[in-house]
Amino acid sequence: MNQSKLSFKSENLVVDWISFNIAGFSDPKIIGDRLFPYFNVSITMVDQSKIRFSDRRNIYNVSIREHSKGHWIGSQIIFSGENATYFYKLIKTQKLNWSILKFDLYTLSLGRIDLCFSRPNDSNHTSELFNAFLVDSRSQIQNNTNTRHIKLQDFPDGKILKVNRRNNSVHYRVYQKNQKVRFEIELKHRKTKLVQDYLFQNQLDVFEDILVIQHFQYSKRVLRLDSVYTDWVVNFQRKHLGDPISRSLVTSYLKNILISNQEEEKRFFHLLQFLSFIKSLELNPCKDCKKYRIKKECYYSFKFPLSQFVAFTGIRLSNHSERKKLIIYFYQLQKLDPIIKIFSKRAFRSYVCFPYVECENPCGNSWFIEVLAAEELFCFPYPFQLPKSFLVSTHKNDLRLKVKFMQSLACSEQSKLLDLQEFFNRINVRNNQLIQIKKRIIQLLNELVENKIIHNEVVIQLKSGKKKNLLINTLTTSEITRRIKYIKFHEIFKKV
Repeated sequence: MNQSKLSFKSENLVVDWISFNIAGFSDPKIIGDRLFPYFNVSITMVDQSKIRFSDRRNIYNVSIREHSKGHWIGSQIIFSGENATYFYKLIKTQKLNWSILKFDLYTLSLGRIDLCFSRPNDSNHTSELFNAFLVDSRSQIQNNTNTRHIKLQDFPDGKILKVNRRNNSVHYRVYQKNQKVRFEIELKHRKTKLVQDYLFQNQLDVFEDILVIQHFQYSKRVLRLDSVYTDWVVNFQRKHLGDPISRSLVTSYLKNILISNQEEEKRFFHLLQFLSFIKSLELNPCKDCKKYRIKKECYYSFKFPLSQFVAFTGIRLSNHSERKKLIIYFYQLQKLDPIIKIFSKRAFRSYVCFPYVECENPCGNSWFIEVLAAEELFCFPYPFQLPKSFLVSTHKNDLRLKVKFMQSLACSEQSKLLDLQEFFNRINVRNNQLIQIKKRIIQLLNELVENKIIHNEVVIQLKSGKKKNLLINTLTTSEITRRIKYIKFHEIFKKV
């Protein structure tokens, strides 16, 4: 999958307000006539009288204001909320031409644009927890920035945090609405001037890339990153600031996943191997793959030589039986649990990850694998990355240990827990083998430190309740014992 520019869609950002100014142009009725085929029109004249014309076939609205008094003369065109989203969709799909808003001798400019990220509330959400998050974020802004215009106000659905004055180039808001927390950035003045040419020239990939980065950079600057409400900011860093050379294994969130036996561990490990391999192919879904639609779900078909997968994973094949096992490995992908989408108490949709896998050896000397993969697995930008050594397991306990590391790392929180109590309870080995496992735990922790994935400090929590603060690069096997309940370590967040 080729690395492309960031987009509103890829980062779940929505245009929630967009407005335009036409300096010197004081006949808003002409603008209304041009927009009427797409929107119901409401015009506010300079004397505050209103003109409205609508068509029941139009779902969305536009507001036009005449300004002929004061320091600025001209017309202002405003799309708010869903109307702004729809207007931008028309521009992006080229169903509306900029010429309808351009007039000879008059300058069209982008007045303001608001981008919003909405985070659905999960089961942990409470009003008290959210309010505490806003208070902590306000303190962070006061202590770490030069911004002094910060307000924490009551709102119908709770409190709202406002950063900067409304007339600043950047105004930021955090509040609750419809069971979601909304993070909005409002850009105007010099901020809109920097990007408006990309918008008017339909260079929307550049336009969106710049604004996405601005939204996430500012969010990172003013919000507490160790909160459940900012997992989306952290995910942005994980997805887009990783080092693709030194980190090869990618995983998605592993929330509430229960792996109860060795077969499930192996299947799960193989899935992550294969997803990492797919990502390494850098396939363009539109050019390199054939797209299929089964009911409402999309799948991509792609083909590759088995030798390419072997080279990527570093698996060594010394005989025919091992090759046969590797081919069976691809068939086992079809045993994965299906993806389930729940829409309501009365409706859900279930579909398999890999509905078709074919292994063939047409020439007698080289195997080829063809796979049909669900779009969500094929295209999702998995945010968690691990060193390449995690791609290969040497024996069952090594695989079990790596799966345990993956589960601990692939959670949204910055602090991670490696559950060694559960791990040691499931293995039964001799002392010399146990020593090798302890060395492997230390080695994997050091690899994560060397790859700048986690900090060098850990907290070892014993079953007795005692805690030890230690450095990973000084750990010894005598400190890794069956008396440990878990090891806590912290992910490194890179600066944007």
